[in-house]
Amino acid sequence: MSQYTLASELATISGRPTITRDLVARWERGHQIPRAGTRQWLSVVLQVPREQLDIAAAAARRRSRLGHAVVTENAPAQPGHARRAQGTPPLLPMFRSRVQGGILAATLLNPDRSFSLTELAEHAGASLASVDKENKLLERAGLLTSRREGTIRLMRAADQHGALIGPLTELMRLTYGVPQIVGEEFGSVPGVARIALGGIWADRFAGIPGPEPDGIELLIATPPGKTPDEHALSVAAQRAEQRLKRPLTFTTVPLDPDLDTLQIPHQRPGHPVVEVAAIRPRSVPRPSDVELDGRDTIHHLIHAGQLEMIGGPGANGRPFLDLAAKHIASAERIGENAPDSTFILLSQAAQLIGSSLLAQQGLRASMNAAEHVVGTAVTAQFGHQFSQIELLRRRSRELDVPTSRDSHVTPAEVSTYLRTVRTLLATATHLAEKIGLFS
Repeated sequence: MSQYTLASELATISGRPTITRDLVARWERGHQIPRAGTRQWLSVVLQVPREQLDIAAAAARRRSRLGHAVVTENAPAQPGHARRAQGTPPLLPMFRSRVQGGILAATLLNPDRSFSLTELAEHAGASLASVDKENKLLERAGLLTSRREGTIRLMRAADQHGALIGPLTELMRLTYGVPQIVGEEFGSVPGVARIALGGIWADRFAGIPGPEPDGIELLIATPPGKTPDEHALSVAAQRAEQRLKRPLTFTTVPLDPDLDTLQIPHQRPGHPVVEVAAIRPRSVPRPSDVELDGRDTIHHLIHAGQLEMIGGPGANGRPFLDLAAKHIASAERIGENAPDSTFILLSQAAQLIGSSLLAQQGLRASMNAAEHVVGTAVTAQFGHQFSQIELLRRRSRELDVPTSRDSHVTPAEVSTYLRTVRTLLATATHLAEKIGLFS
């Protein structure tokens, strides 16, 4: 349910037009606690027991009095300190504000999606006005682009081939991207209830000046009586280390429901602990029961910056396969009448099929990757059948030059490649059920 929808339903059912989307946003960011009367209507709309909301409100008040906060993504380290977030951020002091860092982390680390101003405000832990101001500056600089859907303005990372985008994305991944990457990797492990970040990174994030963080310290809280799989935690730690390019240590403890804030062992008294949202994937990738060749090729492409690791909802190949199936269906309908257009659709479907297998492994082509990377990576792991991905891509590029003698395809080519791409789709669908995260 969006903030607009929740506000609208609350206003309707309570008869209070003063309940607006901005008010809901303040509740979500922890800047305000819903009053008792409002909580009663919230329990009706959200179908949550009133008592549960009252307990949460009491806990929020205690945290506010103690100076603690639960931080999700890139929210401020302490409630009520939105103004402090505008100052020079010790985590990456060349930026004008921590708000700017939060916006860039959200957009550059998720280049395939758009964000509303409200979503970016949640990531950056700032007001809508502050986020709007920073967005306009970043758009003027060519780092973000915007579009409108009705009355909502959506922002996303600019063209991925821009000269600044790749290096800037790497900076954001190593600094403000830490909560997202940790949340993605450990959020995919069943049995992880809460995650807290401590150490020097948490100090810098909270605004305490000092040296650059040289490692990441985690505390993983698990439900009483439930122990996460040690191998799954090790894979999550290994992938997070590779993505963050710094060592990571973690400790697991049983979850104490009476604790408002988790505390990292050996954390210095008075130093902040940043609690991170566990970003759950749409479906948890199964452990691999496919013996993958080409691991050296994948490691080489990762170290060369051609492939990057992803987690959370992005580590899901199903949407790619679904879109590839739609492309193939469209190609079948127009095949005889427009063979060139049909061939381009088939080439795009093949790329999507390759991207699906990479996504299922928690991989994707990086911002500055060469065009052949998807085909190369998939062929190295799953066999020569997938070399058709690169062959189709090369052939479709010839169609981009209408004056070339190779700029047209024959109906026979189209008929053959329809069968080829259908077979690739069936094979990839079967493989997707058997492969897990690459590590």
